[in-house]
Amino acid sequence: MVFSFGGLFFRAADDIDAWQYLTFRGLGAVLVVAPIVWWQNRQDLGGVVRRLAWQHAAAGVLLGTMMISFIVALSHADVAFVLLFQALAPLGAAVFSWLILREVFERDAIIASGAAIVGVAVMVSSGLDAGIGWAIVIVGFIPLGLGMYSTLIRAGGEGDPVVPVLIAGGVCGTGAALVAAFGNGFDVSGRDLVIGLLAGALLIGMPLPFFNWGQQAVPAPDGSLLLMSEIVLGPVWVWWAYDETPTDATLVGGAIILAAVVWLTQRARHTDAPLRTSRG
Repeated sequence: MVFSFGGLFFRAADDIDAWQYLTFRGLGAVLVVAPIVWWQNRQDLGGVVRRLAWQHAAAGVLLGTMMISFIVALSHADVAFVLLFQALAPLGAAVFSWLILREVFERDAIIASGAAIVGVAVMVSSGLDAGIGWAIVIVGFIPLGLGMYSTLIRAGGEGDPVVPVLIAGGVCGTGAALVAAFGNGFDVSGRDLVIGLLAGALLIGMPLPFFNWGQQAVPAPDGSLLLMSEIVLGPVWVWWAYDETPTDATLVGGAIILAAVVWLTQRARHTDAPLRTSRG
């Protein structure tokens, strides 16, 4: 549920562009997780690098890229459009697990993917009508990236769930700062600065390690269903606070995608299919 406030925080900022916001968001995440990594490894800081699987390092870089893509997408599309597209992430994880880990791509996953493609087509039609055709590419990249993130986390075996978050925050903050430095700079109000820092600290740095830890105990299908709360509640917050109403096509297409993913995860709960969640 905490993840669902991401769109609301961005909409709450008054006069800040996406790159400025991302700079402070990444910094906020780093300020939370860096002390944890230091405390856990204070006797051997070099061991953090030695014990880090390359898959987990790549997952952190990819997650940082997804953080950037999410906010940039929100600059051009409504929250419902972005989040409902994100519901495809468990299906993306199933595809990448099949391609990379050679896991069986179950018949149920094929059926759900076919239904989700129909939902995507409906949503894309609304995006094209709204004139955000090129932004759809960014939005579509998010669930694929999150699916790959899940696969990389699994491929790297057990590891410290905090380190990928630290890498992601660093990539997000540093990459955005480079763009902002050549754009509007960092002259923002104190209020927007605080919102950006809190978005990184409260919505990324604090909950994401707990979510990764939880994956060790919560069955993957149940985790997928729990993650649906972000996608369902996210548009509600901005509708309630800023009267941001999605188009009918977005709601219809998103409902088809959600129904496909929920059906697949429910089936996986009963068949022990190896479905994984979007955030690893």
